[in-house]
Amino acid sequence: MGIIRLLLAFAVFNSHFPTLEGAPIVNGHEAVLTFFAISGFYMALILDRSYRTARDFYLSRFLTLYPIYVLALAVSLGLLTSLDVHSMTNRATLKGILSDPAAFLVMAWTSATTFGQELLFSLARAPEGGLQFVTSSRTALWSDAPLIQGWSLSLELTFYALAPFMVRMRTRTVAALGLASLALKIGIMLSPVAEVAFYKRFFPLEFWLFCGGVLAYRVHRRLSPDPHLLDYFLFILLVGLIFTADAVDKAWQPFFLPGATLCVLPLVFRAFKRLDFDRLTGKVSYPFYLLHYSVIALFEAYEDAPEGWHILIAGLAAALAVHFLFNSGIETLKTKLRRRHAPLAPVGEAVLQPVPHPRRLTRRMLSQRS
Repeated sequence: MGIIRLLLAFAVFNSHFPTLEGAPIVNGHEAVLTFFAISGFYMALILDRSYRTARDFYLSRFLTLYPIYVLALAVSLGLLTSLDVHSMTNRATLKGILSDPAAFLVMAWTSATTFGQELLFSLARAPEGGLQFVTSSRTALWSDAPLIQGWSLSLELTFYALAPFMVRMRTRTVAALGLASLALKIGIMLSPVAEVAFYKRFFPLEFWLFCGGVLAYRVHRRLSPDPHLLDYFLFILLVGLIFTADAVDKAWQPFFLPGATLCVLPLVFRAFKRLDFDRLTGKVSYPFYLLHYSVIALFEAYEDAPEGWHILIAGLAAALAVHFLFNSGIETLKTKLRRRHAPLAPVGEAVLQPVPHPRRLTRRMLSQRS
């Protein structure tokens, strides 16, 4: 799914700096929602195959995400403080935040950890000092964050905290949790608070996507390993949906592409899981996602009429450089981690499997005795 992830990252870029003007490519927010669905699939995959304990999984996720995040954060802060370059804010606003204890603490915490960064869309600086809750994100703090797109990592990390426990759940339990989340989302969308900023990035409303990804992996696990022609057709179909999803009625957009992705994930992944290029593009999509706003800001600051394709090429070049700078060391550490805590289960058996129901276990033992 690496190619799909890079296309989704491009969709986010295109939302921030329109490059394919007039094309109904998926909106950036819905592209991020689709990322969540794919993330659920991948986390179920690696927990099934690679890590014996939740601690090892958490450390692996930390090594994968945080070093590159810190680099992107440092680049953004460096540009803002030294050159006054940022796509949404400026140095004077930053000084104002530093002088406001409440705003500074919230901004510092969410920028350093990403946890709670989605709340910046619902918090604004009050005229008399401090923070106030707002229903519209127009005046909220999010635009002053060094890495505006970091809010999605906050929701990702919340799911990561739950993932080792979710893979032990029975399929119908995961499905029930996902349906409850989906019902809650639909209920909010049909309610008077549908446009309140707080609910636009509220984890319980997006939890169904992660659950759907876990279920999609369980479907994939039951498939034959050899790819079929249908898998490649579904990949082409999914690419087409990415470039046309914005033409769908707005009310359906939060469900259309994420839902379609969940349906085809098991088969599309089967087709490309052995392709090195697909893995590379997937890994490059993360630094591109984190760095693209800084690249946009630089072009906007120093070019009179910046071209979207020039920015895109520069962003991809920066992402590739970061990937090759960090990937080798990170993968070495993760390999040592896996070897140090190698699973005791036989090769090919799941490491963190769903816990068998006691009644089923008893029946199995009785059948073995007989």
